[in-house]
Amino acid sequence: MEVNENYVINIDTKALKPVQHFQYQTKILDAKGEYYSTKTCKELLMESCIENLTTFDGALTAVRKRFGFTKEPPLVIDKVNELIVIPTKSPTSHRCSWYFLSHIDVTQTLSSSKETSQAQTIYFHDQTHLPTSLSRHSLKEKLSKALTVQHDIRK
Repeated sequence: MEVNENYVINIDTKALKPVQHFQYQTKILDAKGEYYSTKTCKELLMESCIENLTTFDGALTAVRKRFGFTKEPPLVIDKVNELIVIPTKSPTSHRCSWYFLSHIDVTQTLSSSKETSQAQTIYFHDQTHLPTSLSRHSLKEKLSKALTVQHDIRK
């Protein structure tokens, strides 16, 4: 277990997962490794938003208003680098995991998901994968929202 108290979300960040540990709050999956932080997922995301001259709440509100997403919208941290993050639950939930769209192999993730309500798997471009608590329907819906936002950013 490698601890990184100064971790800054960047283009290599793949996922943030809350952990129940007496000392650490978040497991960070990065293209260069896995790290733990005493900060919550939300704290890490809030810091990243501020670094990109926005706020966590402002970024969520902007996506909700622009795209009409009322529930669990993707979070746009940085438009230039397309840092779009998909929440697994309400963004205010302490149990919410966050997946970075630029690392998700959408085709493999969707083609491997089964037509059941069982938890699905998120596949990344580097051939790693993570189980998620999302149902197939919820995963498809969240990816669709994030891809819509990404398409709009690229215009």
